[in-house]
Amino acid sequence: MVGEPRELHESKRRLYASLVSRIERELSATHSLGLVVMDGDGSDTSYRGVHRQLKLDSRRIIEDAIHLDSSGSQLVQMADLVAYSAYMAVAKPPMHEFAWRWYERFLSERDPLRAPQRLL
Repeated sequence: MVGEPRELHESKRRLYASLVSRIERELSATHSLGLVVMDGDGSDTSYRGVHRQLKLDSRRIIEDAIHLDSSGSQLVQMADLVAYSAYMAVAKPPMHEFAWRWYERFLSERDPLRAPQRLL
């Protein structure tokens, strides 16, 4: 049934796995290594499973996601604002029309692809 909590959980896991896969490809293409830092306290362990499925001998993201509470990290607060701006540019919820063009106005010139990209 649509809207079931387990479906939301699985959708989030698939979306995060898609993001990690994209990051892995980008890091591999530049022979780089990386870390994922995300908002939160780490109590949701589903993100760890995505990282644990990466092959140890070829993975480019060198550790499970590191969780930091955004209230204590300006870096995570900035990342939250970028993510919110990208979401507003794609979803365009009517009650948040004021934010629809934030990504285009403030971030697109710094983005090599110039626009938010779909993950799935």
